[in-house]
Amino acid sequence: MWHEARRQEKMIRGMIVDYRRRAERRKDFYEKIKADPTQFLQIHGRPCKVILDPAVAAAGEGPAIMMPWQGDPNNMIDRFDVRAHLDYIAETKAPNIPPENLCPEERQCNYERYRILAQNVFLGIIP
Repeated sequence: MWHEARRQEKMIRGMIVDYRRRAERRKDFYEKIKADPTQFLQIHGRPCKVILDPAVAAAGEGPAIMMPWQGDPNNMIDRFDVRAHLDYIAETKAPNIPPENLCPEERQCNYERYRILAQNVFLGIIP
């Protein structure tokens, strides 16, 4: 019985040593490949022709090509500009209701919504 326990202890000790060695090798590997994130920056583009003829440049900025963005005539964009596909979503103002006048369900929702923030302030995680 004692021999069996000793054998199990040796096996577990060997597993722990293997795990430590593997962790050290993993750490060394990640230290080797760790690099500055700007090295992974990729830029893709297309060649374009610069037109020096003023007549052609004026035609590119003419009313047939330019359009007002979100109906604002002071803010003109190219008709092929991707911003033309963006929707305008107006900011909504929440009604200013005192907490005493909220229904119990809404008060419970607010409690759950801000509970972690209050806990973090209490624990000193965030000032």
